[in-house]
Amino acid sequence: MICLVLAVFASVFHSARCGVAERTFIAIKPDGVQRHLVGEIVRRFERKGFKLVGLKLLQASEELLKEHYIALQDRPFYGRLVKYMSSGPVVAMVWQGLDVVRMARTMIGETNPAESRPGTIRGDFCIEVG
Repeated sequence: MICLVLAVFASVFHSARCGVAERTFIAIKPDGVQRHLVGEIVRRFERKGFKLVGLKLLQASEELLKEHYIALQDRPFYGRLVKYMSSGPVVAMVWQGLDVVRMARTMIGETNPAESRPGTIRGDFCIEVG
């Protein structure tokens, strides 16, 4: 799983159909930070007209990551995921805009980076899967 993978967790404040902005959390994982992809990823969201409402570079502790990924704790990759995510700095961002949750998922690509199309963040930047 040493590839650029973005975690998308949505917090929808109101339906985009009502014309009210949504917010979504996006994390650029350690390999994306190490490979200097942060600027390009931010630009892609800005070009879509989304507003960056928060950004923080942090070294996530294993404790924080275990809490963040609690829903995955029974999966066989959970331990590797926590170890990987704590291996280097992560960029945590919150983006706002109409339909940002759905659009972010489309822009990022498939959960399995090998299945992501060119033009998506995972499709363009993933270098290794597994």
